[in-house]
Amino acid sequence: MVKYKYVFFDFDGTLADTEEVNFAIYQKLSEKYNLRNVTIGELGHIKKMSARELMTYVELKKRYLPFLLKRGKKLLKQDIVNVNPCKPDMFSIVSGLKNMGIKTAIITSNSKINVEIFLKEHDADIFDFIESSSMFGKETKMKKVIKKEKIKLDELLYVGDEIRDINAAKNTGIDIASVAWGYNAVESLKKHRPDYLIYEPSELLDICSLKHEC
Repeated sequence: MVKYKYVFFDFDGTLADTEEVNFAIYQKLSEKYNLRNVTIGELGHIKKMSARELMTYVELKKRYLPFLLKRGKKLLKQDIVNVNPCKPDMFSIVSGLKNMGIKTAIITSNSKINVEIFLKEHDADIFDFIESSSMFGKETKMKKVIKKEKIKLDELLYVGDEIRDINAAKNTGIDIASVAWGYNAVESLKKHRPDYLIYEPSELLDICSLKHEC
């Protein structure tokens, strides 16, 4: 018996370390979309921001967001084979969850093709399914998957690295495990009170065990 029957993962910053390549992509697109020039030195400050706060900070007009993301995903596709997992043991832990009888999936605002290329490159085609959402559409996507798979809310854990992951999970009514190695800074994640804050993937095995005490 396990505490959760399903564990869904975010992709960027949770499974895949895309921070460096996405920063390079931002630099390429910033001039085209007349965005604020961001330096490496500003990343510490930016990591404290939510996605919406970041949009304001870089002066991105909301109407341009879909075009920016579409172009960014295409550019990422060119480099995705060079992206490494966030943690060396990430996929062995996912396999460990599956060995416990837990279904695993990815719900991401990245493209499905980028995720599939990344997983193939790392011999990690181990997830039950992959779903892609819009930038702020994870809550809607989660609810659709929950309905389709007939999942009870208390049986599902989402794992993500951003404030928007916490908000999406809480608005959906499911538990959230925030990771300390991703986009948003730990202090910012703590302010939004995730159900769990983990520093290593192996902690998921304990969380999903009925022996774990919250």
